[in-house]
Amino acid sequence: MRDKLQATLSGSYTIERELGGGMSRVFVARDESLGREVVIKVIKADLAEGVSAERFTREVKLAARLQQANIVPVLTAGTANGIPYYTMPDMDATLTAAPVDARTTSLRASTRISVLASCI
Repeated sequence: MRDKLQATLSGSYTIERELGGGMSRVFVARDESLGREVVIKVIKADLAEGVSAERFTREVKLAARLQQANIVPVLTAGTANGIPYYTMPDMDATLTAAPVDARTTSLRASTRISVLASCI
């Protein structure tokens, strides 16, 4: 999977390592055009057809709609050789560069309820 994904995304992303995943595989990669670290999430090849692919596509669309400071945003989405994927910022790289201040990242209860309600 890694080699196939790298061949498809070459020029745009350079895959550095695999993080793991459950129904998907997650890779840390370098976004070559913007010079930043990203995470690429790809559905496993054996699950790429049928219900699992539809579920993954719904996950991508839902995640892309969520706009809140404590939710990792979707940067891009697409398919690589027929296998859906999406990219997100590499939060390890982001948090290392800019430490989080707990006083400014706490969500009010009303905000948490609003975010959860938008997922239903």
